[in-house]
Amino acid sequence: MNKIRKTQKAKRGLLNNDPFFLGKYYLKNILFFTLASGVVLYSNELFKTVSPWWVLCLIPLFLNRFRFIAGGSILLAVITLYSFWSGISWVYLLFLPIAIYIGHLSAVFIHNAVHNNFKPLWLNPIVGWVCALQQVSAGAPVFKYIHSAHHVYPDDPEKDPHPPQGYTFWEYVDVSRSLIGNWLARQYLQKWGDSEKSRKMWEIQNKLLLCSRFAKTFFLFSLLGPKIFVLLYLPSYLSNVFLFAAFNYFSHPEKEDGTTEILNLDSNLYFKVCNKILFGIMYHKNHHLRPILFNPMEMKALNSSSKTAQNAV
Repeated sequence: MNKIRKTQKAKRGLLNNDPFFLGKYYLKNILFFTLASGVVLYSNELFKTVSPWWVLCLIPLFLNRFRFIAGGSILLAVITLYSFWSGISWVYLLFLPIAIYIGHLSAVFIHNAVHNNFKPLWLNPIVGWVCALQQVSAGAPVFKYIHSAHHVYPDDPEKDPHPPQGYTFWEYVDVSRSLIGNWLARQYLQKWGDSEKSRKMWEIQNKLLLCSRFAKTFFLFSLLGPKIFVLLYLPSYLSNVFLFAAFNYFSHPEKEDGTTEILNLDSNLYFKVCNKILFGIMYHKNHHLRPILFNPMEMKALNSSSKTAQNAV
């Protein structure tokens, strides 16, 4: 366990060597997805069939508060149903559960990718990149940095990037991304000094992050087209945000004495189904104890095997 923690601490050097590291990373994403969108638009001529004003409706989808993401999704759903009602097939309903499952699966896969649980190892950065695109997130390296800190300092009000204590569930769903953003800012200023120059540098990188998220969102919209993007991708995206909040909130409850405990969740139908079809995603305590397990539910079998071996001896 100590070896794992030391490894995780070593990985937390994302902000240590270059005060503009994240800005450079976001600029690379902006360039790549802008070029990719240009190629897609050249081939499908999307804006010959839909209004360019659709682009403005994409803005709420990559903001930090869930209320904006949900509100923007509802607005786009209304516009899509109104604009394409006669061309929307019932087949979309058939694929909706699959889209929601993919959104959930994205959370499982990025967790395992940042722990290098995919074999061969070269698959991990590829899987992380694809999942980060689906999540319209800052990127897999940033997720890895944040997630490592969560493992080392779970539920610490200052050092954990997203502690759920003090919030109702829906409040936490709404603010969890903002909590991470505030934590990253504290880490940056702690490393590079809380000065006017550092704050301006961080503000520039935050704006580049928004541009990077917009570039990813626009690429997905261009690639999928308005109907698939709104009716299938957005439910997938929303389900991913919900799942992250759900297992982080319910698996880290605050006890009566003010302390916290990390739990394995299997107490209701939603948790049971998630564990069954999502490689034990809700066995969060096991994940913290053995992050190298692709399916944390396997830890129970491993423990049983160990006890059997001990009894045999």
